[in-house]
Amino acid sequence: MSWAQLQGESVEATAKVNGTFTLSDGSKVQLVQGAKLSLPRWAVKELGSKLEIGATGLKTKDVALSAWMEENDPKTLKDLDPLFYARACYQLSGGEEKELRAALSELLSLRKRKIMEAAMSGRDDPRFYSAMTAEEKRFYDDLKGCVEEWQDFLVRVLSGLPPIEGKG
Repeated sequence: MSWAQLQGESVEATAKVNGTFTLSDGSKVQLVQGAKLSLPRWAVKELGSKLEIGATGLKTKDVALSAWMEENDPKTLKDLDPLFYARACYQLSGGEEKELRAALSELLSLRKRKIMEAAMSGRDDPRFYSAMTAEEKRFYDDLKGCVEEWQDFLVRVLSGLPPIEGKG
């Protein structure tokens, strides 16, 4: 999942004004004050104050609860929305949300620690892996690859074989 997918995601909004507006992609949007409509997130951002949108972002209490659940189950990862990191970035780019930022920091630190421990131990658990977001899978795969290369290096050294040159 990606930032582009998040930007294309549909958002429900209510028009605050009447008028026809041209978006950056050349399309026109007809707004009727009070009418509800569904638009891609990027279009809602462009129309800005002409629309009223409902709460669509991450909620601090939900993120804090997720962190608590991660902390109280040290062996597994809880499922996250595949667009979790993109949503967090999008929401935090809109301004300073101190409590949400703190809750996200706690949750992400817990998940990072679990992923690092799994990669370092060589753990191959399909359920654990499937609970990761795409970003976390890349981190895990990269880290696991580094750990495996280091272990291969150590085996060569302990076997009296010269290290493989040219890597790194």
